[in-house]
Amino acid sequence: MKKKLLTLIVCVLLFGTVRGQSPADTAVVFYHRGRSDIDPDLRDNRAALNDILKRFAAAVADSTCQSVVLRLDSYSSPDGVTVANGRLSEKRAGRLAEYLRAQAGVSEPAITIQGHGIDWHGLEAKVALTDVPYKEEVLDLLRNTPEWIFDDRGRVVDGRKRRLGMIRGGVPYNYLMEHVFPLLRYSRITLSYTVQRTETAQPEQPAGQPVEQLAPELERPRRPTVAESAAEAVVQTAGERAFRPLLAVKTNLLYWAGVMPDFERYTFVPNLELEWFFKERWSLSATGNYMKRSYGGDDFFGISAWSVEPRWWFKEDGRFRWFYLGAYGQVGDYDVQNSRAAFDGTTGTFWGAGLSVGAAVPFSDRWGLEVGIRGGYRHAEVKDYVHEAPDYFLDREGADNHWGVTGIKASLYYRFGKGNRK
Repeated sequence: MKKKLLTLIVCVLLFGTVRGQSPADTAVVFYHRGRSDIDPDLRDNRAALNDILKRFAAAVADSTCQSVVLRLDSYSSPDGVTVANGRLSEKRAGRLAEYLRAQAGVSEPAITIQGHGIDWHGLEAKVALTDVPYKEEVLDLLRNTPEWIFDDRGRVVDGRKRRLGMIRGGVPYNYLMEHVFPLLRYSRITLSYTVQRTETAQPEQPAGQPVEQLAPELERPRRPTVAESAAEAVVQTAGERAFRPLLAVKTNLLYWAGVMPDFERYTFVPNLELEWFFKERWSLSATGNYMKRSYGGDDFFGISAWSVEPRWWFKEDGRFRWFYLGAYGQVGDYDVQNSRAAFDGTTGTFWGAGLSVGAAVPFSDRWGLEVGIRGGYRHAEVKDYVHEAPDYFLDREGADNHWGVTGIKASLYYRFGKGNRK
């Protein structure tokens, strides 16, 4: 038996030497209540940070260590609004990443971050090891009560945190606030890397195959067929009799499908666009979107948006086909409510401006499909509401400034005008 065990240990050691090892070191950094800044003097933060930074520097300097990564997992305690606790844990991870980069020159790809919100599992584990008043009742609630309790309509009516605070008049909750919750406001730093012991063999050239045959052959340019050449000639000779649009009526099919510029799907939004064509390559477009509707239980989506957009078309033939560039301005308001776990809602007004690019793909003289995208700056006045059963709270009031994609479209259009290509 001893001989077999010794043989197994030797095999494991040899396999690890050949294939590589993946060690991992950890450190824990604590935070003040409601804070995300790094305080080296809180608990053992200074020693933990110095130790993990030394280990990271040693791993980076060691030529046998590959794929050196610091992973940051941040948490919060249950006191406070749940949505805010989720954001706080993400902010803690981000601030810790900034601190590590400043102290050790850690590169961006070497750090991964994740905010997890309330550490319920950590709370249960610590309660099991702590002399909490009415300990068994607290453990039973943590193990058997879901974080959110819903009614028959899918609305949040109660939850684990509220019931925890009600046990025995709040006696165990007050104890947890003082002795346990401070231990749940933390980030765990995990240093991981791979120790490579042997060099990776280079792939061999397939035997008996010339190197020239491994490269793809260059394709010869395809010559147009007789039918394609004839069709092109018809288009060119019919230019004098081409249909010339004056006005177009459009509707964005993506908005009817409920897809908004943030690429999230809500409810359908009725919309209408008018475009006036003038000169040989200029047009002016005006768009309106409007919807106020409850959908999916207590979900609500409301928006009204109005915009104008002058456009310049690439082809100077007066037919306004294919590619264009535009500049737009937009104003509107919104009201979005989602009955997810935290039952959140957002209302406000917005305005924006930027550039657009798109193309009009004709099906015929009058019918076609226009696709495009808008990008630029959007300023929104924001009021965020959260539901912490059974009450509702104004969680945040401020402004949101956004640079990026602000509009998408796949619009079916019909054009009014003169001329025909029969």
